Amino acid sequence: MGTTALVLGICGLASGWIPVLGCLGWVACVLAIVFGAIGLAKANGGQATNKGSATAGLILGIAGLVVGVLLTVTLWSVADTSGPTTSTVEEDAVASETEGVDQQESTSDEDTAEEEEAEPAGIGDGIWEIGTEIAPGTYVATAPGDSVFDSCYVARLSGFSGEFEDIIANDNIDGGARGRVTISEDDEGIELSGGCEWQAASEANAVELGDSAGDGTWEVGTEIQPGTYVTQPEGEGVFDSCYVARLSGFGMDFEDIIANDNIDGGAQGRITIEDSDAGVKFSGGCTWEKE
Repeated sequence: MGTTALVLGICGLASGWIPVLGCLGWVACVLAIVFGAIGLAKANGGQATNKGSATAGLILGIAGLVVGVLLTVTLWSVADTSGPTTSTVEEDAVASETEGVDQQESTSDEDTAEEEEAEPAGIGDGIWEIGTEIAPGTYVATAPGDSVFDSCYVARLSGFSGEFEDIIANDNIDGGARGRVTISEDDEGIELSGGCEWQAASEANAVELGDSAGDGTWEVGTEIQPGTYVTQPEGEGVFDSCYVARLSGFGMDFEDIIANDNIDGGAQGRITIEDSDAGVKFSGGCTWEKE
């Protein structure tokens, strides 16, 4: 599903702006959105591993539709416009000169304000070398926004060749969710993208959840307490399912998963978190309440 969405999204975006042929491109974009959404749901449920392809196909499908519509509207507007009059051009020139002076003053003020602002805490996007640029340890971040398009990406690397074999483990943190990763001293590097600011995990940035928890990877004992939690996903469709996994560590490896489950839309989910668990991961937009 994810691969199909990616191919359709590329074809739709490439042809959606071409007159006449663009109609077929729009159909491809719609199909890319459908297949991308289905593939993304399966990846979130642990039934597939190509979440990146599904997400890219979904985004390309939406982008293709937007580009096609905007270009169509633009062409219609150009066809109905005979061009500006001489007086309009002269007025625009005067306004441009005035705006130029205002923009120079505004830019100067903005530059001064930016210099006074403190640099954001944490480590941002990039590929960082372990030991020289970033220390081994556990890091946390909260993805900005609240949708799938606001997700952040993290990957532990064994090398910097750019090949797939260099990826030790990786994960996507959906918008608004809490991410947590443990970097080993044996790792060569770490790749971060999506605009998240990663900070070394500490008591200062731990989140006290109380008796309910939403999407994120939470540390047992400091952020979420052991016990039995229940939830019920809203809706009844395949896209309404939620995912839960008990973890023995935060390296993002399959070996870190003690047990996991996918709760279908409209069904009730229940999970018991043990004292010995290192953490728990929730995704899908459900709210888990402690009994």
